[in-house]
Amino acid sequence: ISFMTRLLRYPFTYSALLQPLPFPPTLARAAASFKRMSRSTTGSSQHSSSPDSSGSSPVNKIFQRYARQKRMSETCRKWKTIPSAVRRDPDDVQFTLMSYNILAQDLLEMHEDLYEQHDQVTLSWPHRYDRLLVEINLVRPDILCLQEMQDDHKAQFSSGLSNFKYEMIFKKRTGDKPDGCAIFYRRDLFELVDYHDVEYYQPGVKRLDRENVAIIAKFKVKSNPSQSLVVATTHLLYNPRRQDIRLAQVQVLLAELDRLAFLGRMESGTPKYAPTILCGDFNLQPYTAPYVLLTTGFLQYENLSTNTLEPIPGGSSFGKVLLPKKLGIMDDCRHESHLDRTEEEEEKCTRLHHSSKEARVARTPSPEEEQTPSFTSGALKHRFKFT
Repeated sequence: ISFMTRLLRYPFTYSALLQPLPFPPTLARAAASFKRMSRSTTGSSQHSSSPDSSGSSPVNKIFQRYARQKRMSETCRKWKTIPSAVRRDPDDVQFTLMSYNILAQDLLEMHEDLYEQHDQVTLSWPHRYDRLLVEINLVRPDILCLQEMQDDHKAQFSSGLSNFKYEMIFKKRTGDKPDGCAIFYRRDLFELVDYHDVEYYQPGVKRLDRENVAIIAKFKVKSNPSQSLVVATTHLLYNPRRQDIRLAQVQVLLAELDRLAFLGRMESGTPKYAPTILCGDFNLQPYTAPYVLLTTGFLQYENLSTNTLEPIPGGSSFGKVLLPKKLGIMDDCRHESHLDRTEEEEEKCTRLHHSSKEARVARTPSPEEEQTPSFTSGALKHRFKFT
C-alpha cells in the first residue's frame, strides 16, 4: 500500500506528519525586499520604512513579527513524525492538509468572561486575523479546513490567502449562528468533483436539534486524474454532558460520507470507497463513545447511560434506538435508500431535512420495513478506518 493510500485511509495516525517549514516563498521575498529597502533608507521621516524611536522601521517590524511567530511555532509545536510514514513510493500523491478552529470573533465577544485572563490586545480581531494568516503561511497547506469561520469574514480570508490559489467552500451554521465550516483547496492541484454540506439539525428529532454543520468534498488530483479523495470537516456540539447528541451527529456524518465516498463495487461485490480524510473540532476525549465509534468502527451503546454514554452498573440504560427510523439512517451508518446502489440518481436521495431543499427525498418505508434490526440493534458500526 502506498504512503498516500495509508495516509488517506488512516488520517488520524498521520495527522501530525509535518516538519518545521522555512519562510513561505512569497513572504521570504517580501522580507528580503523589506531588508533591502530598510538598508537603502536615508533616515528621512517621510520614507515609509524610516526608523521610529526604537530604531526599527515599520517594514522591519513586520519581518520581525513574522520571524518571532515562526520561532514560536517551531519551538511550541512539537511535530511528530510517524516512522512508517517516512517510506514513500515514487508514485505517491503528496499534499499537506491543515485543520484549524480559528474561534469566531462574535463568539469570543459573546463569551468575554472565558478570556478575562488573556491580554485584551491579543483578543482584537485585527490582531488575531494577522496571527492566523502568519500561522497558515507557515504551514502553507494545499487543503485548509477551518471551523468557526464567520460568514462576514469570508472575503477577508479569501483576500488574505489569495497567493495560495485557493477556492473556498463554506457552510454557515443553520439558524442565526454567525459562523460555520470552510474548506479551502488549491485549484491548481485539485479539481472539485462534488460536495455536500451536512446539516445536523433535523426538525422534530430531539438528538438532532443543534445547529452544527459539516462539509464533505470529493476531489480529483489534477496530476493523476484517476486518483480521487474525499475531505470532510465538521464542528460537533461542545456540551460535554451530551455525548448522545454528538453520537447522533457522527452517525449522520458517517452516512453522508458513505454516500459521497462510494465509488462502486469490486468484482467480489465488496464496496469500494475513495480515500477519505475526516478532520475538524469534534469536542471529544479519546475515551468517549463517539470517538470509539470513529476510531474502531463499532460501538455498543445499548447499556450506556442516557446522555453521557458511560457504563452505569444497574442504572437507566440508553436503549436500542439512537435515531428515529424516519431519517432512514441504519445502524451501520448508511442510508437505507442507498442499499442497492443501482440508480445513479439514487445517490442524491435521502430522508434528511436540508434548508436548501435541493436534495431529492427518498421513499418513506412502510411500517413493516421499519421494524428491522437494521434500525434497532443498540449498536453502531461503519466501514471507514479512521485511527
